[in-house]
Amino acid sequence: MSGRLLDPATRPSDGRRGDSWWMLADCEERVPPQLRPWLAEPGLLTARVRAACGPGTRLRLLGLEPASLDPDLQLRMGIADRGCLLRDVEIGCHEARWVFARSVFPDSTVSQHPWLRELGDTGLGEYLAQVGEVRRETLEYRELRPGHALFTAAARGADLAGPLWARRAVYRLVDAPILVQEVFLPALAPAVGQ
Repeated sequence: MSGRLLDPATRPSDGRRGDSWWMLADCEERVPPQLRPWLAEPGLLTARVRAACGPGTRLRLLGLEPASLDPDLQLRMGIADRGCLLRDVEIGCHEARWVFARSVFPDSTVSQHPWLRELGDTGLGEYLAQVGEVRRETLEYRELRPGHALFTAAARGADLAGPLWARRAVYRLVDAPILVQEVFLPALAPAVGQ
């Protein structure tokens, strides 16, 4: 990826819409201390999991499905697409599920980059690191409560009390956006809390 993949000029949502996401500094005091370095990780989250877990790291594709594109996500990515592909993966250590990731590939992005359909169990960030002209915009953060669509997707039927912390960022492949949302699951905190 080119440079640090970070565009500090891009600001997260400002709280006037229903689905508010914040800068880390605006919500950091509520984040459990052992999760702060993970939420603030400037590099690839998959690489951080590999460093913490070693050869037990696993990435598993849970689904790649067409869906309607939520108006809040259209606004966040600055596009008019009505449809997208949702790609759900989990990143874990041995059998423990540490992170749930949902990538939103707008239809126009998939038209320009059809290889997005063929990633399988390959980490998106690791693949994007090999692609030229990719930039990541500013990370945004949210405390998810039960009932939020992303919480429900991350829980996958497990009885999680919540809250769960999540971060997201828009990646731009030249002008084609991808939204990556990462949810930190309960098994991560005790594993990295030393």
